[in-house]
Amino acid sequence: MRSRNWYQISVRIDEPYQDLLVGQMALLGFSGFVQEEKFLKCFILSNKWTSTIRTKFQTTLERFKCEFPAVDLSFTIKTIHEENWNKTWEKRTGIVEVTQKIIIKPSWKKLPKHYHDKIVLHVDPKMSFGTGHHETTRLSLSLLEQFLQPNMKVLDFGCGTGVLGIACAKLGAKSVIAVDNDPWAIENTRENIKRNNVQRQMTVRFGSISAIPRSKYDLIVANIDFRTISRFLKTIISRSRKGGTIILSGILTSDMPALLPLFEKNLLVPVKLNNENEWTAVVLRAL
Repeated sequence: MRSRNWYQISVRIDEPYQDLLVGQMALLGFSGFVQEEKFLKCFILSNKWTSTIRTKFQTTLERFKCEFPAVDLSFTIKTIHEENWNKTWEKRTGIVEVTQKIIIKPSWKKLPKHYHDKIVLHVDPKMSFGTGHHETTRLSLSLLEQFLQPNMKVLDFGCGTGVLGIACAKLGAKSVIAVDNDPWAIENTRENIKRNNVQRQMTVRFGSISAIPRSKYDLIVANIDFRTISRFLKTIISRSRKGGTIILSGILTSDMPALLPLFEKNLLVPVKLNNENEWTAVVLRAL
């Protein structure tokens, strides 16, 4: 097959802010990302890098700069030939001990004997977020382990690799609906569902709000970002049963003061806050 040309846009941005930018770049049509300590590399097919997308890209960076003035956001662009992106992930990804009970294992790693009594999440990333190496994924899984009860009906909003929904299924959830607006994430989640043999409990929907079945959920988990949480919080609440549990992650600790009044306004009671480095995850109860 003839290899295609891509543009690699390397944005200078510190690691704690990268996941916030990934979601916004995905909406513009970028199909892959590589995260390094000081740079986020974003990949888009050359035929999709139109003048309209270039303008939207620059506007997105300008908005991001206004929200986070200390962030550099300078960038370079170069043309590259198509390669096997997943080989890059295989070199970078290993077994992650998330909690005392839960580990995340890619398929190319052999499971050591001392892990055989753990809940094993078999997750191969396809340029999707959720390998267990990032604080927000670990925070989410730790809270799910504490707050998910058997036979719960669960919504995973912004599923990425599907790791959180798969964890819910293995922790005893009755059913899990996973939703994402990134085609890479949907394909990846479906593959990982099969790897973990949780097809009976878990289904995937492509899209955003309209893709969520109009139903009530016992537990909703969303590991996304501050802006998306603020935008879709009311819809998330509308899908929660009265007294239901909502776990939100992907939040910079510095953004929590802006979110707390929003929680109070929408009758959400914080039950628990967990922090790791610059990141916070919060458990809320819907009144």
